Amino acid sequence: MSSVAVRIPSLPSDHELLLGLLLDDVVQGVEERDDALFLFYDPNDVDGQKEFIERTAAPFLTAPISFELIQDQNWNAEWEKTIKPIHVGPFWIRPSWDQTTVPGSVIELIIDPKMSFGTGYHESTRLMMGAIPEMVKPNDLVLDAGTGTGVLAFAALKVGAKNAFAFDIDPICKENAEENAGLNHLSESFSVVVGTESVLTTDTGSSQLEGPYDVVMANINREALRAMLPALKRFMGPKGRLGLAGLLVSDRGIMLKELEGLFLEPIREATEGDWWSVWATPATPAPATPASAQ
Repeated sequence: MSSVAVRIPSLPSDHELLLGLLLDDVVQGVEERDDALFLFYDPNDVDGQKEFIERTAAPFLTAPISFELIQDQNWNAEWEKTIKPIHVGPFWIRPSWDQTTVPGSVIELIIDPKMSFGTGYHESTRLMMGAIPEMVKPNDLVLDAGTGTGVLAFAALKVGAKNAFAFDIDPICKENAEENAGLNHLSESFSVVVGTESVLTTDTGSSQLEGPYDVVMANINREALRAMLPALKRFMGPKGRLGLAGLLVSDRGIMLKELEGLFLEPIREATEGDWWSVWATPATPAPATPASAQ
């Protein structure tokens, strides 16, 4: 199948940030070079993305963006070659085809990405995974919003969560997450559906929809998180923990106000490079002020 290669001339130090801003479900592949970042699209999708790409990438450009039609290449297979094992906190994440010796005293996660987000290479994924051993307790019920590969849900299950329910708008992510659940022998404790946060109020036939959830995780982007926060809050338990990532450090003030407006209190923050994550829990009501003596 032919693809359109979008060449974005930029500094290597900006590539991670550009990927965080540009990567979505219509990107078929990614390639990083010393002088440019390449994104690959289906020819039928690229016209609708041009304005967004040019506007978003403008502050990082060292030369004009170019678009080139490339004939018949399996970009997914080419991209998979770049996926190597990575150590994130207590977790060792590897694709199934890599047989590198696993270091001792780690929790192994087998993730074949198939273009779904969540390999451990992105800072936002690492920020979330670094907090999971602290935030997830034995027998917790977990919700993973925008699951991608399912890696966050699987990490939670590996450290003791009882069950994890996930959703994603992309059918490919559902298929990929289910395959990865099988690779990690977690199919019985993991379920995923296609949709937005509206699936939380829709009968999809999953008993795990009932909630409330002890842990809710969402690694997406600022505007998607702002839109779904009220729904996520409704399905949290009274002592639930909410983890958010896919956010830039510059998003911190906006997101803290969103949390405050929903009576959610930050309990953990972390940064890596330009990226920021936060965990919050329902705020403890302030003690009532005694009435003045008459």
